[in-house]
Amino acid sequence: MKETILLIEDDENIARYVKFKLEKKGYDVHHEDNGIDGLKAVGTLDPNLVIMDMMMPGLDGREVAERIKEQQLLDPQRIIILSGKEENEEIKALFDLGIYDYLQKPFDFENLLIRIERALIVLRSVV
Repeated sequence: MKETILLIEDDENIARYVKFKLEKKGYDVHHEDNGIDGLKAVGTLDPNLVIMDMMMPGLDGREVAERIKEQQLLDPQRIIILSGKEENEEIKALFDLGIYDYLQKPFDFENLLIRIERALIVLRSVV
């Protein structure tokens, strides 16, 4: 069975690129372009992993991560945040919520792929 990744990213170019590359690697990728629809998709899809931008319309990445945790939609360890921001307090707050990883934009796809594969290995061993 294919592992499902929910990509919540408002930059259409980044989203199209990441979705295409991950689908070529065999993942089932669903895309939402804002935090509100992304949060709804978490509840309906129950993805293996969520890759989410930090700065988005509606709800930003931190707000989505907070609501995921508060509503117990999935373990925050199943979240990887992508961001162009490099604010240490914001990054610390995300890790305090329990996210798995944080990757600075612009990012190298192979680096993202390594983090995704590592996260999924860890998550498989927990189940």
